[in-house]
Amino acid sequence: FAVGLAVELILLVVFAYSFVRLLRTPIRVGASIVRSAWKGALSNTFVKQFYRSHRQLSDWLAARFSLKRPTGLYLSLGLLITLWLIGGFSNVLHNVLSHGSLTQIDTRILNLMPTIRTPLQTSFFGFVTFTDNSVLVLLLVVLASGILWRLRQRLAALFFVAALVLEESTATIMKLLVGRARPERPLSLYGQSSYSFPSGHVMRVTVLSGLLAYLLYRSFGSAVARFLIVIGYVISVALVALSRVYLGVHYPSDVLAGVLLGGALLVLLITAIEIISRYQLWGQSVKTFRAKQLLVIPPMLLLSSLLLSPLLVHFSVVTRTPKFTTIHLLNETTVKQLPLYSETLTGKTMEPINFIYFGSAAQIERQFLTHGWYKADRSTVANTLQALAVGFQGRQYLRAPVTPSYLAAEPETVAYQQPTKSNTLRQRHHTRLWRTNFKLADGSEIWLATASYDEGIEFSGTAKLPTHHIDPDVDAERSYIADSLELKDRRYLQVVTAQAGKNAGGDTFFTDGRAIVSDLTAQK
Repeated sequence: FAVGLAVELILLVVFAYSFVRLLRTPIRVGASIVRSAWKGALSNTFVKQFYRSHRQLSDWLAARFSLKRPTGLYLSLGLLITLWLIGGFSNVLHNVLSHGSLTQIDTRILNLMPTIRTPLQTSFFGFVTFTDNSVLVLLLVVLASGILWRLRQRLAALFFVAALVLEESTATIMKLLVGRARPERPLSLYGQSSYSFPSGHVMRVTVLSGLLAYLLYRSFGSAVARFLIVIGYVISVALVALSRVYLGVHYPSDVLAGVLLGGALLVLLITAIEIISRYQLWGQSVKTFRAKQLLVIPPMLLLSSLLLSPLLVHFSVVTRTPKFTTIHLLNETTVKQLPLYSETLTGKTMEPINFIYFGSAAQIERQFLTHGWYKADRSTVANTLQALAVGFQGRQYLRAPVTPSYLAAEPETVAYQQPTKSNTLRQRHHTRLWRTNFKLADGSEIWLATASYDEGIEFSGTAKLPTHHIDPDVDAERSYIADSLELKDRRYLQVVTAQAGKNAGGDTFFTDGRAIVSDLTAQK
């Protein structure tokens, strides 16, 4: 499977490169048409008349698009892109300060991380995050500046130092101004004392690796080399951003803000270099700007991180200590204390709970496994990709992971599934269970569960991602599960009103609003 996935990724890169190459001619044709249309517009009688009557405004606009002056097109484009990125950063900042919908996503993704970690993934992301360690970043700047200075590319050498100072000072100031605390220690693999917003690691890789990628891009004339440089840069930023969230030291909004603010700084730096070199404000022509020797830096940083990260990066797991609330008698009044609806990643409510179990994790597992149910694997990258491949091939994966769902912002504790007569992953009975912070007077833990029947695979949501399509009659699945588990001690409790709704994939459901209450401590 790993070999097949690697081949698919290689083919995807080849396809992307071929597609870009294929567009070169249409882009040139389009650019030629735009230039011709622009020249035609300038010769139009009405345009000339407008120009004469609004001479001052027209001269100002012409100057903004001029290629003959430093304050022309390059500066205009640079400032426009910078303002656009700063606008995106401002939106993220406002969302964080006002505790908007983005912070709902932050909480749920961070709560999911401990459930999908594996030793191999943790080692990999530890290596990735160490590539952006402050010591290695300083090494990058020293090496790059030294190489550029030796090649007499002193403008670029000074810009590397300026980039480091500008990025570090901006990140520090923003962290102090916002003052956002790091995620809770039980969610992270190691503790950090500095503030969280924005991610300094992500800003560093966006600015400094971006500047390195830009200089390498300018140094190579080959389309293949330039394509690989851009792809390498995008992958490096994405991996560092993912590592900070995976390790639990940053919220997703922290890394998004780091990319946007770092991108704005990078665009400013590149704009300044382009203007100074193109118009020889430093005495250096853009045509002589070459520094292929910088290509030795990325392998050196990767090798250093590979050797040092196992020695210097140490992770420790801190478990949460739940505080239980006792419910002496569970009825239609006291059940309102419990979270009653499953939630999407953004906190939007979905199906109400179908089951309320009393018992321990061992009793839950025994009840399901002894009645023909399979415990779902965790939603790791490998398991999820395997489930996608198996599902489209029409084969079976009895322990396939389920799409994470949330209850009170927490992902499901465990999920179980049972195959149908078709014996493929496309159809299955399944249920998600959450251990709550509530218990009965006798000490029995209270578990909540939702249930639905997957009847096929569909592409849902704005991004059209593959997922299962559910049967809208969730009450029928509730009855099936209760009969399958042979729940002898069961009663119905009205937890919400009868209603219809939609799940995260946009599939409709309807229910009478009742949940089956079962005491598994009494099951034999």
